[in-house]
Amino acid sequence: MKKFLSLIIITAMILSFSTVSASACELPQNDMQVRLVNKNNFVTDYPYVFVHGMGGWGPSNQFYKLSPYWGGGLSLSNNDFVKMLNDQGVEAYAAEVGPLNSAWDRACELYAQLTGTVVDYGEAHSKAHNHDRYGFSYEGVPLMGNEWKPEDKINLVGHSFGGETIRLFTSLMAYGCKEEITATGDDTSPLFMGGHDSVHSCITLSSPHNGTQVANILYDPSYPLYGVVFLYNVIGSTLGNNFIVFSLQMSHFGLTPAQGERRVNINMQSVTDYYYAEDNCYYDLTIRGAKELNDIIKLAPNTYYYSYSTSATYQPYENSPHIINKTVTPIFYISSGMMLLSEGKTYDGVTIEGNWASHDGIVPLASALYPSCDAATAKSYEESIANGEIIEPGRWYYMKTLEGTDHFDFCGTKDYPTSADDFYFSMVEVANSR
Repeated sequence: MKKFLSLIIITAMILSFSTVSASACELPQNDMQVRLVNKNNFVTDYPYVFVHGMGGWGPSNQFYKLSPYWGGGLSLSNNDFVKMLNDQGVEAYAAEVGPLNSAWDRACELYAQLTGTVVDYGEAHSKAHNHDRYGFSYEGVPLMGNEWKPEDKINLVGHSFGGETIRLFTSLMAYGCKEEITATGDDTSPLFMGGHDSVHSCITLSSPHNGTQVANILYDPSYPLYGVVFLYNVIGSTLGNNFIVFSLQMSHFGLTPAQGERRVNINMQSVTDYYYAEDNCYYDLTIRGAKELNDIIKLAPNTYYYSYSTSATYQPYENSPHIINKTVTPIFYISSGMMLLSEGKTYDGVTIEGNWASHDGIVPLASALYPSCDAATAKSYEESIANGEIIEPGRWYYMKTLEGTDHFDFCGTKDYPTSADDFYFSMVEVANSR
């Protein structure tokens, strides 16, 4: 019975990363601290590429037309923030990466989409994690219409786990990966060669830079995850690659069909390989998994880094536990309960108190502000502007936390949030101002 309940909880939490309820609260204007901008003839220097979080979906899925990830979520609203930006002169695109894949694998998928090439996960990485080196092909169908060249700068925007995806992508473009170069020499993907000043700005929205204790709670009792991975393989053997809103893209592990195939066989060895690989979003979202990511991700010297965070908790009285706001998406009642029970405990060397106890329903505030490895150079954007400082590349600038908002509010609600358009244009204005 305990295993069955754990399986139900972890499945619900998977959906919680990707589900937007109709009752999600709007972004309150008084907390946004944004300046209204002139949206007529809005001009930007570099295109914007939006990367969804865990469990997200992209334009290739038919559901996207009914409810885009960026603007509709699962609220059955066809509001589309990416289209809204394009309509006002901001060149913007919505990427689509493996919803449950690791940050590394997703970064490789993003590169292939941009360049119109075959996904190359890297020889060294693939051998280390026991999966195929190559994945889907985007030849002839690059994300931006034309094949992207690394010398052409872009702005990257990542929500939730999309933040880790774009951080790793930016680091690989700048510094490459010595292990991959050693493994394949001249056959190495350009993504791993480094030396490219490709990303103008790296913008994260409610991203778990330092992980979340919810992932620890669900990942560490390992048997529920094994059952969930088996479920993916069952889906791949019956429904193919597409499940509800997702294009699972787990063919490199043999769990779902390869591109062009309709079905895949149930393979317990593939389930076991994925389970033990520690090359998936679940592990990367644990506090220790996030630290391992932070150990390999470097700040690109010429990239501007901005983080936007949300908080949906409050303390009824001094020193009381952090309670979730009743107006947030109901699915967060589950995850918030886990986080409430974790207060005062230690996970992977981190004690859950203070900014670790404050959260947006799934991501602790301490995790959303900036990676802990970059804490020494991180600054408040508002304070820096107020002090007349020059905003510099190669360091994190964190925006004022949006209080009373939850993890999905950047993705839209059932009723179009009247201030969300101003938020996104203000975000573009910040990135485009330097």
